[in-house]
Amino acid sequence: MASFRDLLGVTKQRITEVDPAAAEARLGEATFLDVREQDEYEQGTIPGSVFIPRGHLEAQVENRLTNKEHPVVVYCAGGVRSAFATDTLQQLGYRDVSSMAGGFGRWKNEGRTWVMPVVLNPEQRNRYHRHLLLPEVGENGQ
Repeated sequence: MASFRDLLGVTKQRITEVDPAAAEARLGEATFLDVREQDEYEQGTIPGSVFIPRGHLEAQVENRLTNKEHPVVVYCAGGVRSAFATDTLQQLGYRDVSSMAGGFGRWKNEGRTWVMPVVLNPEQRNRYHRHLLLPEVGENGQ
């Protein structure tokens, strides 16, 4: 039976990883996909990123990233979830996908640009819950 490390090792052999410098060079060219959890995202993100938590990726990505030929750079906090997400995207037919090694933590530690996203607080999230479920509205529409 494979261990977590075994699965991660096999996954990393099937994907392309880029360091934050190479990822930064793709800003404006590639879509940056943040697969961290909501509380991590609220602490900062790379400007212009699309946010889809890893647990919702398979269900939401094809509605959010409709062009499977467009380049995508996936990141999480440290590079593990993004590796698995990159593998999943490749299986879904996305052609130019890479995982950012070291994740958002390394991006920030190296002094690269990041922003605090504007998000709803828990009370607002509860109040607008039904609206947030509609992809046409979402949190940005509030």
